[in-house]
Amino acid sequence: LSILRILDMRTTTFAACLLTSCVLCFAFTSRGDGPAAGGFKPVASVEGLMHGQGLVFKELSSLAANKSAKERMENIEGLSQALAEFANVNTFNRDKEDYKAWAAQLRDTALALSKEAEKDKTADEAQITKLMGQLKNTCQSCHDKYQED
Repeated sequence: LSILRILDMRTTTFAACLLTSCVLCFAFTSRGDGPAAGGFKPVASVEGLMHGQGLVFKELSSLAANKSAKERMENIEGLSQALAEFANVNTFNRDKEDYKAWAAQLRDTALALSKEAEKDKTADEAQITKLMGQLKNTCQSCHDKYQED
């Protein structure tokens, strides 16, 4: 890999990790037993959350495709959890039942991906590929209906 490609990967990874940290921090401080109990309301715009989800998904896709990436499974596990939390927050963004269902489906699939990656050396590559496809299809189904041009 060229130096620019490595730097670009590090910058993207850093941005995704920073964004993930913010989302997870927000999620932990907004749990049902915390100050937001009973009145949770996302503070970010839907567009902002979708942008963050897109960055995490892009990094996940890159890692899923690059079987020689350093700490690959650990990073897939962490990014999948962050994607799941983004989707979890998105279940609160619209009152439309199909939107909530797609967000919940994305959350559950991302958590399944995280569990698979947690197996590290015994993780099933076919299952990772399948779950990545399901994530992509869920996003696309929702975007087909709700994403504005």
